[in-house]
Amino acid sequence: MADLMGKPIPTLAHPSRATSWKKVLFRLVDAGSLGLVMAHSASLKKTAGNGLRLLLSLACVVIIVAGLKASGRLFVPVMLGVFLAMLSLPILNWLHERRIPRMLAVIATVLTDLLFLFVVVFLLSGVVGDLQSQSTEYAERFRRQAAAFSESMDHQLERLGGFWTRAGMDLSDELERKEGDRAETERPESVPVIGPKPVSDGETRPPGSPEMAIVLDTSIPTFRELFERYWDSTRVVGMIGQVDLVGRFTSFASQSVFALIVMIFLLAESDRFAQKVTEVRREGGPDLSRFQRTSRDIQKYLAIKTVASSATGFLAAISCYFFAVDFPLLWGLVAFLFNYVPAIGSIVAAIPPVVLALILHGFWPGVGVLACYLVINFTIGNFLEPIFMGERFGLSTVVVISSVLFWGFIWGPVGMLLAVPLTMIVKVMLDNSAEFRWISALIGKSQSDETAEDSMLDPVGSEGAGN
Repeated sequence: MADLMGKPIPTLAHPSRATSWKKVLFRLVDAGSLGLVMAHSASLKKTAGNGLRLLLSLACVVIIVAGLKASGRLFVPVMLGVFLAMLSLPILNWLHERRIPRMLAVIATVLTDLLFLFVVVFLLSGVVGDLQSQSTEYAERFRRQAAAFSESMDHQLERLGGFWTRAGMDLSDELERKEGDRAETERPESVPVIGPKPVSDGETRPPGSPEMAIVLDTSIPTFRELFERYWDSTRVVGMIGQVDLVGRFTSFASQSVFALIVMIFLLAESDRFAQKVTEVRREGGPDLSRFQRTSRDIQKYLAIKTVASSATGFLAAISCYFFAVDFPLLWGLVAFLFNYVPAIGSIVAAIPPVVLALILHGFWPGVGVLACYLVINFTIGNFLEPIFMGERFGLSTVVVISSVLFWGFIWGPVGMLLAVPLTMIVKVMLDNSAEFRWISALIGKSQSDETAEDSMLDPVGSEGAGN
């Protein structure tokens, strides 16, 4: 008797007398009869281990996301401080290059940030207060315009109903001529009839008669009735009054105090970051040089985004002023702040001034404001920013939009503001992991996409390189 390897397997005639089971087992192992079984068992264990590792990884991701969301009160000010430090670092470096001492440069940078924050709070507190005081007037204007629109819709529906009534009369006459003397089937009273209602044998009322109007009114409610049934201007005014924008912004400013402290310490320690990276590497720690390069990329991203947001806010304020929209300075500031949120922020910033233009001046001025916002955001977001940002820091557009939604779900508006920098940091962490590097390749841009973008942005250089 032989095994799969062709080696003889020892038999046991009398295992209790001749050989013990232990010796037989050793002989079987030596003969190699269990080699294939052990290899197959190892393969099964490896497959089960991969599945278990995947489940554990997903469980860890869920735990980390839940922890980040639950500890938002702690992490949001810290990450906001990091964001402000990176945003203020170019000012600090510019002052330090002018041979100003480091601590004085840090103090001057912090004072500049505080001055900007004070101006923003002062402008918003006054303008938002005026906006809330006029919310009742805006709601009343909107109600009147909506009522006029509903009357226009009712008029169009009446004209359309008259057309279908005449069409129904012509069709019924044609059917009567074809059927001849066939008896007319009785219609159920529960089904509304749009057309001539028979009164007696051989007699019908003309379309548009009072009895016909009763049938139409009881079967189909008018647009104005639907509007008055589901719209209540006092409810909207109450909602506007309940939205305490000033109080929320004050709470946000109070959290910014802790973020300001974090920013001060980060600015004071910024010149030692490169030295610490080298020391960590020398002591056998992880290579943090990727984080150093990512920090420079984030600073470049924030600098370009600040310039683009300033241009967007300035042009938005001019557009609102040109179309006589109230509070143009507020809408310009809103466009400046929301432009830091990729893809979604510019859309959200355009909604209030467009709605206000529709309420104050009618349809075409509202369309004009909307067209101005579309031109501004399309020009800056699709032409100017890609020229200066190059490959957009290796993140695809779908990943950018998904990251805005994801970080907004975790940390709210601050998460949406920091979506791109946080995603860039996560990408670097995935690059440093051999096991999850494929996720970094998945969320990043392919080399072909980056080469295509570079050739589009620099066609002369690409042609020269090809020659």
